This record gives sequence, structure tokens and C-alpha cells, in this order.
Amino acid sequence: MTLLQVLSLLVGCGGGATDSKESGADSAGAWSGLPEQPNVLFVLTDTLRADHMSPYGYHRDTTPWFSEFAAESVLFERANSQNAWTPPSVSSIFTGLTARAHGVTSLHDPEGDGGNILFEDHQTIAELFSEAGYRTGALVKSPVPREETGFSQGFDSFETVPGMIAHETSGAELVASAQTWLDTAVLGSDPFFLYLHFMEPHAAYIAPLPYRVQFDEGWDSDLEGSHAELADIRAGRAEATADDREHLVALYDGELAYWDHQVSTLIAHVKSLGILEETIVVFVGDHGEQFNEHGDWLHGALYQENIHVPMVLRIPGLTGRRISGQVQVMDVTPTLAGLCGLPPVEIWQARDLRGEILSGEVTEGSAFSQYGTERALVNQDGMKFLFEDGAAKLFDLRADPNEQVDLSTDADYAEILAALEAEVEEVFKESAALRERFDN
Repeated sequence: MTLLQVLSLLVGCGGGATDSKESGADSAGAWSGLPEQPNVLFVLTDTLRADHMSPYGYHRDTTPWFSEFAAESVLFERANSQNAWTPPSVSSIFTGLTARAHGVTSLHDPEGDGGNILFEDHQTIAELFSEAGYRTGALVKSPVPREETGFSQGFDSFETVPGMIAHETSGAELVASAQTWLDTAVLGSDPFFLYLHFMEPHAAYIAPLPYRVQFDEGWDSDLEGSHAELADIRAGRAEATADDREHLVALYDGELAYWDHQVSTLIAHVKSLGILEETIVVFVGDHGEQFNEHGDWLHGALYQENIHVPMVLRIPGLTGRRISGQVQVMDVTPTLAGLCGLPPVEIWQARDLRGEILSGEVTEGSAFSQYGTERALVNQDGMKFLFEDGAAKLFDLRADPNEQVDLSTDADYAEILAALEAEVEEVFKESAALRERFDN
């Protein structure tokens, strides 16, 4: 085991791809229903809050099809994203590294330091599958993951699907392109790895009818749900009333209902091709969205509405289960590699969760997130450390899931605060050391 892996174990935020093997992930017959080289359909959905989805207990039935799908899959109840913004989050999923380690921290690159580029010295999940003989493809609606910024590494084909990015027909366009890609892929003899990037429910919150009005209960609001409106509200150039907020939430939920219909169409097509039981299907979100929780809109800050996202894996031959322990979304990368027999990458900070999937328990390990200078860490007991605006905060998510009571000045929690702060700093130092390794 390398020094970096030892550090990861000490801080509880990693441990490399060997952890699950040591806990019995390769026990005889454990994966008897899984083909030797299963296909992988990897569905990432932009701006997807877990707590607005039906299987995560939302009060509206926004995703009825997905509830049925999740019931026959592995659903992680407490998966945290490594960032509250798309470029760093997707980079963490692709590389199994934190933002400080992989270096993608910006949408643009105003400083000229490459902060928006996923450099070629990284070993991406697509490269691993390509090297293993998989046909690899990416179909994206987001303008963020692009060939010019390094996100196409390892993909035989990488396409930004034409049409409007986040407006009415976006999901249908992506699904149609995916159906065509899959129709061709099944004609070959090689297994495939297909990455899809949906833009529902990202702003603008403009789903087609009837989804647009499905949950809108007549709030007194003239807002259309455009990104420009939300940006104005966030910047203080416009005010949002209580009715405006409820209206925007309803529009967002309508986007989820539309997304649910589109992904059901996608999986129905996979099933019609006769390959569903040969295919691992992954659903994850890159980050969530704020609706004036903690005084902000859109996304960015490291509160749970932004970093608690869905993470669901349907694995052929495995019965459905829910896992309540704390995990990181980037853990999906070494887990997929392990399920498909691919070699682990030495420097992964994410971990292989096969053992946890079989046992149904996650007993150790924290989730680390970073956005700019902000850092957050959630441990297995639900204690959350958040460093924001130069100050440390502490929340007990089990008792206070909406993060309303800051315990950082409570003497009874002084030891917990100090321990979590030290853990965050260790992860940050480890990540910085990895970044230097790439820079050199």
C-alpha cells in the first residue's frame, strides 16, 4: 500500500481500490449474475437534488418510474458530491480525485492557469474502459464537459448533442441520440461504456407541457424559470417573493417529472435490445440546487441541498438494497472498475464499494467536498464540518438536516470540531501533494 493510500485510510476519505476486496467483495458467487465484461450505461444528471426525488422521500411523486428502478438497484441514501459545480464534480467522478488533486476548479480560465482543463496526465474512467477493450462513447447536453478542456479523454466518440441545452426538448434529444448509439453498439462484439449527461433539471426550469405545470399550484408569480431570472435574484438585482420561490420549486419538480419520463424511455430501449441483464446502469447527480436555503439560489455553496445527490447502481444478478452509510459520488469510479475487472489506479482517493454493497453497510469513511476556498466534510455519524467565508461551522445532520444550528461555538462539541477540522486539512494536504505530482 502506498503512502497516499495510508494517508487516505487515516483520514477516512479514501483507501484505494483494495479496501472492498479485503472486506469480501470477491467472495465466491457474490457476483454470479454479472457477465465477465458487462456493459456500462453511465447516466449523469446535472443539478439533481436527491431530496426532490421520490425514492429519497420527497413529498411530491416527481420520479415514479425511477422509484421502481431504484427498488431493484443499489441506492445509496447518503452520497455526497465532491463539488457543488459541474466541472470539478464531473472531473472527480472521471478521475476518482478531489478538486484540489485534479485541479479543475473553474468554468472558464481567467487566470490562465488551466483551472478549467482536465489535463491528459490524469487516468480517466473512460480511458480505463477503453484500454480494457470497451467501445466508449459520450453524449452530452451540457456545454461544460468539452473536448477542448480534456473531458473527451478515453472516449472513442464524444458528442455534444445539438439543440437547446436546458429547455423543453433537451432530454428527448439526448435519449434519441443514445438510442441510435446503442443500436450500433449492440451490433459489435465488444462491450460498451456509454456516458450520458442530462441537463434537466438545470435552469432554465422549462419542461415541455404537461410536465411544466404538473406541480404548479397557481402561485402568484410571473417568473418563467429562466436562468437569467434566477441570476438576477441571486445577485440582488431582483427580489423573489414566497410565491415566486414556490413557483420556481414547482417548475424544477416538473423538470424532474420530464426527466423521469425520458430515462424510462432510455431504459425501455436498453431492455428492448435484450442487453439490460448484461449492463450495469449507473445514475448519479453532479450537484444539487438552492431555492433560497441559506440565502442563495442556483448552486455553489457546500450545503446539503447542493452536495447531497442520488447515486444508484443497477447490477445484473443483484437484488435491490438501500445503503444508509456515508459515501462519495466519486466512489462510483473504482466500484465500476472493480465490478468490470479493471485494474485500480494507485492514486485514487475514491474507494471501491463492492464490499459495502454486499454487506449493506458503510461503517467508516467520510465525504469531502470543496468549492473554491470552501471545504466541507461529513462523517459517518452525520457530523458536518463546513469552512465558509473564513469561518468554521459545525452541523449535526441527523438532528438538523437543514443545517440551521451551527454548533461550532458550543463547548460540548469542541473536540468533534477539532477532529473534523484536522481531518479536512489532512485530505487537503494529501490532495495538494497529488496536484504537485501531476504538475511535476
